[in-house]
Amino acid sequence: MTGPLLKISPTGIALIKYFQGLSLEKYRDESGLWVIGFGHIISQPDISPRIITSAQAERLLHDDIFQCEAFLRKIIPTALPQEKHDALVSLIFSCGASGCLKTGILQEVAQGRYAEATSLWRNALTLNGKKIESLAAQRQAECALFNAGIADYAARV
Repeated sequence: MTGPLLKISPTGIALIKYFQGLSLEKYRDESGLWVIGFGHIISQPDISPRIITSAQAERLLHDDIFQCEAFLRKIIPTALPQEKHDALVSLIFSCGASGCLKTGILQEVAQGRYAEATSLWRNALTLNGKKIESLAAQRQAECALFNAGIADYAARV
């Protein structure tokens, strides 16, 4: 049974924006990828613009989130509560689809094994094969949102 098509909430968008930050100029992230805006990965850095506007950054963010949500629906076609949806979209946004699958988190969530998913989630600190310690706070915030109601999460952050 497929649930309604959830869209990320303002809380989920705020989580992504907080941890991704905003850069209107392209740069290389900790794993060596070219990035711009709110963590948008640039697939062709040689032909992409060096600088974008805030409005362009917002558009890229929403396009990326749309892709993350489409991927999430393929892996977990059943309805999820809003906070779980938002946390998983943030995780997919951060790890990428293939990176997220490698963690095993989505598979555990799909089976309803939330405690196991949370355990894996707290240790998902690699990006493109490199351990990134700065991801620890983000993973903790995503877990808090995943495991609590939105009001509880907002009180913790």
